[in-house]
Amino acid sequence: MHVEEEEMEKNVEEMDGDDNNEEDPLGFPIQDANGSLHMKNIPSYFLPKFHGLRSEDPKTFLFEFEILCRSYVYLLNTQKLRLFPVTLKDRSLKWFMNLRTNSIRSWNDM
Repeated sequence: MHVEEEEMEKNVEEMDGDDNNEEDPLGFPIQDANGSLHMKNIPSYFLPKFHGLRSEDPKTFLFEFEILCRSYVYLLNTQKLRLFPVTLKDRSLKWFMNLRTNSIRSWNDM
């Protein structure tokens, strides 16, 4: 039985791979430097949405986003950075998806 357990562990490790050395399979643009960051749950219908339409004003959207972040005491840029992609829809989400993996390392990069 001991040999079977070792073999199963080996198979699991091979399937998981070494997360620290592999690229993100989805190619997520934001580098997550603080995986243990505490985030409050915000209902999705509270979040401002940005679709990337010509009729939308990016400055107004960012102002709304900042208001929401302050309301939920998301004062750290790392918190804002983690929340931001959820607000992107349609063309803006496609733009975000085409960014290089880990190319955004800070709120200023965004």
